[in-house]
Amino acid sequence: MVAICQVERNEVENLDKEIFYSYIKSNKPVVFENYSSPAIEKWTPEYLLSVVGDRDVHVNMCTFGSMSDIVPMKFSEYFNKTLKDEFPTKDLNGERIKKINKPYLRNFGMLDEFPILKEDVRNNEGIFNKDIHQMVVMGTFIGTKDSATNFHKDTGENLVTVVRGKKFIVLIAPSDEKNIKSKLSHEIEVKFDSNDFGSPIEQHPAFSDCSKVYTTILTEGQSLFIPLGWIHYVHNIDTTISVSCWGKEMIM
Repeated sequence: MVAICQVERNEVENLDKEIFYSYIKSNKPVVFENYSSPAIEKWTPEYLLSVVGDRDVHVNMCTFGSMSDIVPMKFSEYFNKTLKDEFPTKDLNGERIKKINKPYLRNFGMLDEFPILKEDVRNNEGIFNKDIHQMVVMGTFIGTKDSATNFHKDTGENLVTVVRGKKFIVLIAPSDEKNIKSKLSHEIEVKFDSNDFGSPIEQHPAFSDCSKVYTTILTEGQSLFIPLGWIHYVHNIDTTISVSCWGKEMIM
């Protein structure tokens, strides 16, 4: 049975570059608990629908990498169905749809396309030192209830801020990547609680050879720093809106 560790939590109210880069330097994930922004109060369903409306979006259904999984639809259609939990729970054969195959609007460039919304979120771009991380990119994620990602890693340092809802997140250090049984991590779902499907992370056969696995629950007003190279899995416990900000070093 693999050892489960909780991600460190930091209650600092004024996150600055010095604190942030101390975690980057130590390659250590951390939850910043007091990282609220006006979006938490302002981004009601009615407000987002009034701003974004019928903008065309591409919804992931939701495995990574396959363009056949991308379904175009109007933002209003996706968001309303998400809020009302109207997406199918079973496929055409009557089989339960796995969490990783549920609809998930990923990396939507909402903040760039609608600058008025960018004013409502923390200036996460400013937390990165542009002399080190020359490229900083932000994306919005809107997940249906019980949607999830596969285990994956990002191409930059990632600061994830939850605006609405709650996420269950699993992280594995780069030093343990070789110990992950990748086939099993895709085939067997991770079970969040007794009402969920799959195997609890501490008993999951894909991670039995790992030295430790980190977990955390991220709620509204909290941010998680995911260091570059860390394998992670994200389960949207309910309808979730979050903003990710990646800092990337460019090869000169």
